[in-house]
Order: sequence, then structure tokens, then C-alpha cells
Amino acid sequence: MVIKGKVKKSIKKQIRERGFAEVDLTLDQIQKLHLVNDDRGTDRENDRFWRLVNAIRDHGYASSDPLRIFYLDDSFVLVDGGHRLSAARKVAGEWLSNLFREKVHFISCLVTPGPLDSVHHNDNRVPAE
Repeated sequence: MVIKGKVKKSIKKQIRERGFAEVDLTLDQIQKLHLVNDDRGTDRENDRFWRLVNAIRDHGYASSDPLRIFYLDDSFVLVDGGHRLSAARKVAGEWLSNLFREKVHFISCLVTPGPLDSVHHNDNRVPAE
């Protein structure tokens, strides 16, 4: 679901109604969430990051694997997808990479309530209703 309007309010409403929120957000909307733990850096030594940057430059951002975000104590915490988000931000900010076609449109996010100790690493299944 693409969110228009107040991002935090829409996500919180979906969590209350369904127990989770599955949303497509722009980078500007993600920035408004003030995510905790969202920066994986852009250093030259991070091979995973640079492979993602090059893939996004070549093919655009593939939003098939959602970012996993926990809503915890009125904060949004990124628990999976930090490298993808950092790479998408880098490519979106490159004028030349986006000259003929915008590379990053929406980023799929799965937002569930915390706590952090219940996270199953890389478990991207949608919670049961």
C-alpha cells in the first residue's frame, strides 16, 4: 500500500487494525520516520554495500524484499535491510545515475510491533492475522 499523507499516523493505524503494516514508502517518507539503526555507511571497504549500489544503478531498486521495521516505544527501528536502504539513498542522490530514469521509486517496508528480542534474523514472512 502506497501511503499518502501522514506516514507515522497511517502506519500506526494499520498496526492497530491488523497487527502489522505493509507499506511502500519513498525515501522522503522513510526519512520522516527517523529510523533508529538505519545507516550502514558508505565506506570503500564494504563490498556488500557497493554490490547493492551497482545493482541499483544497473537495474533500479527491486522492492521485492521489504525492509523489516519494528515499532517500539513510539520509535521505528530498522532490524533488516540497512544495506539496501543505505545503497538506495546513495543512488537516489546521484544526479548522473538518475539522468534518464529514476532508480528508486518506492521501498517496501514491513512494520511490526517490537520487542527486539523476538526478531528472527532475516525472517521476512508476513505475520499471521
